[in-house]
Amino acid sequence: MIKELSISGFRGFGQTQTVKFSIPDQEHIGSGLTIITGANNAGKTTIIESIRAFNGSDSPSFSEGRRNHLTDGKITLTLTDEESKTYSITSVAGGGSSTQKSEKFDLQSYVLPSRRAIPFDFGKGSWNRETYISYAHKLEAQRSSSLGNFESRIFQIEREKAEFDTVLAKILGSDFRWAIEQRDNGQYYIKFTKDGVSHSSEGVGDGIWSIFTICASLFDAPEKSVVVIDEPELSVHPALQKRLMALFLEYSKTHQIIVCTHSPYFVNWEAIVNGANLIRVVKEGTVSKCYLISDECRHSFGGILRDLNNPHTLGIEANEAFFLEDGIILVEGQEDVVVFNKMAQELNMTLKGNFFGWGVGGASKMKAFLILFKDLGYKKIVAVLDGDKAADAEKLRAEFSEYKIITLKEDDIRDKKAREIQAKSGIADEKGNYKEEHKEYTIGLINEINSVL
Repeated sequence: MIKELSISGFRGFGQTQTVKFSIPDQEHIGSGLTIITGANNAGKTTIIESIRAFNGSDSPSFSEGRRNHLTDGKITLTLTDEESKTYSITSVAGGGSSTQKSEKFDLQSYVLPSRRAIPFDFGKGSWNRETYISYAHKLEAQRSSSLGNFESRIFQIEREKAEFDTVLAKILGSDFRWAIEQRDNGQYYIKFTKDGVSHSSEGVGDGIWSIFTICASLFDAPEKSVVVIDEPELSVHPALQKRLMALFLEYSKTHQIIVCTHSPYFVNWEAIVNGANLIRVVKEGTVSKCYLISDECRHSFGGILRDLNNPHTLGIEANEAFFLEDGIILVEGQEDVVVFNKMAQELNMTLKGNFFGWGVGGASKMKAFLILFKDLGYKKIVAVLDGDKAADAEKLRAEFSEYKIITLKEDDIRDKKAREIQAKSGIADEKGNYKEEHKEYTIGLINEINSVL
C-alpha cells in the first residue's frame, strides 16, 4: 500500500508536492479511503498517473509535453509504502524522456482511468488480475480514449461470475444479468439484461458500463491491495453514485481505495473521522499544489458528525463547497443563508462567493470549519457571527488572521420572539438512542417503512 507519493516535474507539478494516503485499519469503514478533489486541469489525474508509473518492471518514458519547464524538464517520482520503504523514478542524467528506477521493482496498483470504453466486439483472451495490471496498467505514452485490454479480463471475470455478481448486485440490483455471447463471425460481445430487456455491449448505457468496470476493479482485490478509480461518477446517476460510495466505504476497511472525483456524493464525513484523507488539488498560477486535511481537523469533526440538532451541517450541500472555486461564506445557521440572500435580492445586490451549505451549525463550530478550509488551501473565506458572539469572533480573528471574521451589529440575523419549548416524550432518548421500552415498536416501525420501499 502507498503511504505517500512525491511528484516533481510531471505536468503542472513544477514544485515538489507530497500526497499522503490513508491506510486501512481493518476495523473502521472508510479508514483506507483517500478522496482527491479539485478543478479541471488542477493535477488530479497526474497524481493517478504517477501511481500508475510504478506498475510494471520497466521504467516509463515521459514525452517533452509532460515535463515541466520549472524543473528543467526533469521528473522525480518517489513512492513510500506502508513500511516506509521508498521507490523512485527519476529522469536519466542529461535530460530527455527516459527515466530510471531506483531498483528493479514492480508495484501493483489497479488503476481505473476515467475513459472506460472498450470495443463492442472482441476476441477471446483470459487475463487474471495480476496479468491485467502488469500489462494494461502501466503509464501510457499518451492518454487513451478507451480502457485498454479490458476485454482480456472479461473471460477471467466470467470464471468467477458468482463472486463478481454479488458485488455488481449491490449497485445494479439482483435482477441485472450479463453474459458473454458469440456472433456468427466468431467475435464476442457482452449481453446485458434488465427487467426482461436485453442490450448488447453497444446498446448499454455508459453509466452501466462504468459501474461494471468499477466492480471489476474491486471484487477480486486482495486485502491490503491498492485500487485507484478516476471519476467514478461519469455517466452515473446520483442514486447509483451513493451506492458506489457505500461500496467504497465497505472495501476501504481492508483495502486502500483512492478516488479522484468531481462529485459531492463521494465525500463522506464518517469516513474522514475514521481516518480517510481528503485532498484538494489546485492550480496556483501555473503550478499544481496539493492540500490535505490535518489530524486536528479530522478529530474536530467527530462531535459535529454526532450533532442531532444540525444533521444538515455535513450534508450534500456542504460537500459541494469542496468542488467550488475559492470564495466561501461561513455563517452560523440555515436562516443566515436564507436571510442574507433575501436581503441582497431586495436591495438589488449580489453576494459574491458561495455559502457553505446551510451554515456551520453554530458559532462554537466555526473554528473547526476555518481549520478545514485553511488546511485545504482556500484563500478567500468570510465568516459571519451573530452580534452576541463578539468574544468568539475576537478569538477567531487572532487565530485566523488571513480570513475575514465579521460580527453582526445586532444579536442575530433577524428579529425573534421569545418562546419556550414544551417538553415532549419521544420513542428515542435525548441522544437519539432507542428506548428499551419502545424496542419492539421501533423494529415494527422500521419494518413497516421497509415494506413499502
